Amino acid sequence: MEQNMKVGVECYPMGELGANCYIVTDESGEMLVVDPGVRSEKLNRRIQSCGADQLRYILLTHGHFDHIGGVAALKQAFPSAKIIIGQKDAVFTEKDNLNLSLFFEGSIEHFTPDLTVQDGDRLPFADGAVEVIATPGHTEGGMCYVIGDCIFTGDTLISMTTGRTDFPTGSAREMRESMHKLAGIPEDLKVYCGHGESSMLEYERLYNPFMG
Repeated sequence: MEQNMKVGVECYPMGELGANCYIVTDESGEMLVVDPGVRSEKLNRRIQSCGADQLRYILLTHGHFDHIGGVAALKQAFPSAKIIIGQKDAVFTEKDNLNLSLFFEGSIEHFTPDLTVQDGDRLPFADGAVEVIATPGHTEGGMCYVIGDCIFTGDTLISMTTGRTDFPTGSAREMRESMHKLAGIPEDLKVYCGHGESSMLEYERLYNPFMG
């Protein structure tokens, strides 16, 4: 795991479901955004204040509407940023029955990812890399991203619990395997979840009943 890179993390809870969107900034000023769930002028202004050309990636942990609903607008505002999603969730960006917007608030604005990723991929970022960990269970293409001493877990690992597995392409068996996979990471990473408060990986290993 890359731990020599130091990053700053800002959290922006978004939408009716309070999904967490994150801005991650390296010491050099290079940025990425994780899971922009709704169109947000506040988010746009924050990125602009750091320099629009500094936004490198729009990372998506999975394809549900409350995590991807603002992607098309963000891409329009910052076209040089690359949209990244797990290979098996790429179809969610244009199928509202899979991204669940059909059942909650109607269609989201569709978009096409720039790049799909798989387990073990590395994305160059600043002086280090974003490390990709496949964590199916909530969706079949769910991904976690390790950046410096932080891990962004989407709706896989949520502090003291885990995401639901009863949505299309979800799997309780795969979720158990994914949680055990995260438990096996030796470092004590800062955990930034898709909903709720942040945590520490060692704390989750000790007290989260789904990581046993």
